[in-house]
Amino acid sequence: MINMWQLVLVIILSQGCIAQQSQVKSGVLKVENYTEGELTIKVAPFGLGKNEFIVGTVASDGVINFNWPEIDIEAIEGAEFYMSKIDRVMGMTFCNDKQIDDLNETAKAAPIEELSLYKKEKYIGSLYPATEKEIQDNASLNRSTGLVLGSSLSWCYSDSDGNFKAKCTVNLEMENVYDFMEVTAYDMELKKGWNVIQHTLVEKEDWKDEFQQGSLPKTSTKTSITTIPATINWYITYFGK
Repeated sequence: MINMWQLVLVIILSQGCIAQQSQVKSGVLKVENYTEGELTIKVAPFGLGKNEFIVGTVASDGVINFNWPEIDIEAIEGAEFYMSKIDRVMGMTFCNDKQIDDLNETAKAAPIEELSLYKKEKYIGSLYPATEKEIQDNASLNRSTGLVLGSSLSWCYSDSDGNFKAKCTVNLEMENVYDFMEVTAYDMELKKGWNVIQHTLVEKEDWKDEFQQGSLPKTSTKTSITTIPATINWYITYFGK
């Protein structure tokens, strides 16, 4: 018969196996069918020029290696001009109905607009992590664009630990075409330093009138994560191509 301590040990070992599986599940980060040679990954959350940081590389076989550096935010001139409250950085600017369950009012963050790629100090393009390459087009302000469901990743730098849990509802209406509520849920547990954000379009609203058709976001989530999901693929957009 298994006693209580043996049962606890079995549960702990099982949880350890699950944790290892979830870490392994993210696997090797790699750009498939890659032929560009070795590249350097840089970010510029506090402006271009002297405030750029090398955060990783793309090897000649397409394998991505991140190495996010520790930085002294106080030593970066003008850094405060690029930082805002967490809710604003995450895009919660206008809501018809706003529900905030948790928000660190003092923490500030700076978004990273792109993972820039350099070859021998020459800018050649950007690295884009998403479940589908076409998700990159979702950012278009053209509501006639057909949206693609799925997830993409972005990064930000936070000057301190800070939580942000909220829901934003926007009423969208076009007479005789569409009338619905767009809902975005935020679940952030940022740590001081670099953070990964997963943006997921869960549901879209397709519309059509006599002249054109398109789709709009209906249900979205924005969540901080610590492990990159295995469903994320890595794409390169080349400058000038």
